[in-house]
This record gives sequence, C-alpha cells and structure tokens, in this order.
Amino acid sequence: MGTRFDPSALLETLKTRAPLVHCLTNRVTVTPMANALLAIGAAPVMTDHPDDAEQMTASADALLINLGTPTQESLEAMTRSVRVAAADHRPWVLDPVGVGATRFRRTAAHALLEYQPTAVRGNASEIMALADEAITGRGVDTQHTVEDATEAANALLSYSKGVAISGQQDHLLTELGHWQLTGGSAWQPRVTGTGCVLGALMAAYGAVSDEPFEALAAAHLHAAIAAELAEARAEGPASFASAWLDALARDDLALTERAIERVHALGV
Repeated sequence: MGTRFDPSALLETLKTRAPLVHCLTNRVTVTPMANALLAIGAAPVMTDHPDDAEQMTASADALLINLGTPTQESLEAMTRSVRVAAADHRPWVLDPVGVGATRFRRTAAHALLEYQPTAVRGNASEIMALADEAITGRGVDTQHTVEDATEAANALLSYSKGVAISGQQDHLLTELGHWQLTGGSAWQPRVTGTGCVLGALMAAYGAVSDEPFEALAAAHLHAAIAAELAEARAEGPASFASAWLDALARDDLALTERAIERVHALGV
C-alpha cells in the first residue's frame, strides 16, 4: 500500500468529495442506509426501476447491490446496473443477503458475481454459500463462524478485489493479506440494517479510494467505533440506533484517534 493508511484522512476526502452512492437495496433498510450515508458525508440515491437504475448508475460514483428483498424487476435493475459499473470500472459492492436460503437467491447472487464486484460483504454463511452453491442456509442469519468462511472468502477473491466477513470479529481479505478487526457493539445484531449499512459505507469509501483494503477497513472501523460510542449512551436497541447514526456523523478525535490506533495495531 506504500504509505501508511490514515482512515481519518480518507474520511476527510469522503466528506470533501461527497460521493454519490447508488443503492439497489432491500425495502427493510432503505431509510437507515440513506441516513447513514448522509451522516458520513456521502450522497445516497435509491431507485430500482430497470431503466432509471441503469442511467443512475452511469452517473453515480459507486454502486451497492443488496439482495435482501429481491423481485424480478429489482433483479433486472441490479443486472443492468452492474453491467454499467463493470463496463465503466466503477466500484461496486455485492451484499448477497440470505444467498443460501433459497434457490432464487442463489441463482441471482451467482449471476451477479460474474460481473466481478469490487468488494463482497456478508456473514459467514452468506460468504460460504456465495462461494459454493452446495452450501445452504436458514433465513438471513449466519449458521457458521467467521473462521469457517475464510477458505470461501479466499476463493471469492478470484471474482472480487476484497471480501469482508462480518461476525464477532470482522475479517477482511484482499490480495495483499488477511486482517481481523475487533470492536463494535453487542447492540448491532439487535437492530435491523446494521450489516446493510456497512455495505453502503464500503461503497462510499470505495468511491474515494483505489485501494480495496483501505475502503474495507475504513468502512468497518467507522461503523464499529461509532457503535462503541453509541453503546455508551444507549439504553436499548431504539436509542442505540439513534445514537449510532449520531456517532457516524462525528469526525472528532474520539472517532479518528481510535481508528488510527487500530490501523497501527494491524501494522498497515
């Protein structure tokens, strides 16, 4: 990576550029995802009509594809959008929510994977099912550990520049190596959309960094440290969700110093 990675400088770049992130995502998490992107300084846009989505992707700085609530029309929009992103070498993130749960999701996710996303994120079961069609799951929650999924994540690097496995410890893999990030809050799995938001943050940071590890790490550090700051104020899942959004919008020392410390601990 050359010079030492500085997540605070990348956050400042993001706020200065305000990248437009087109999110083709699920109906459950549209609002928290849009709010989170606005909080960190990015600009969200969300449209899933195939004609509209294709043109929107052509003008966006990054694209997120989230398979949480797929329909035939949204899948057509996703396919046409990733074609544009691939042709224009535009960064895009694939979040194959519940890919192992049904044949419909598996078929859709593997077809999208062929367009070689810049980054892939998911829980352990999703990463394993995306790498191996024989792996099945139950719903959208993981049935496997992060450690179970590292071999599958390595296999996905033949399609993507970076893979993130979410869990009690987040694992980030690129061609440069494999890193483990600690942190976050126990409230995150108790609030709808925290994983989906992470995919959107990865797309936003990918729009301002050409280095896959930097985009993955910056997004995960930002989300995790904001969650820790939010947990200190929260009394339950509702107050945590509100406090997390507030913390995502911060750019003070409490956020940036913790991020720098953890990057140094990774040795990058």
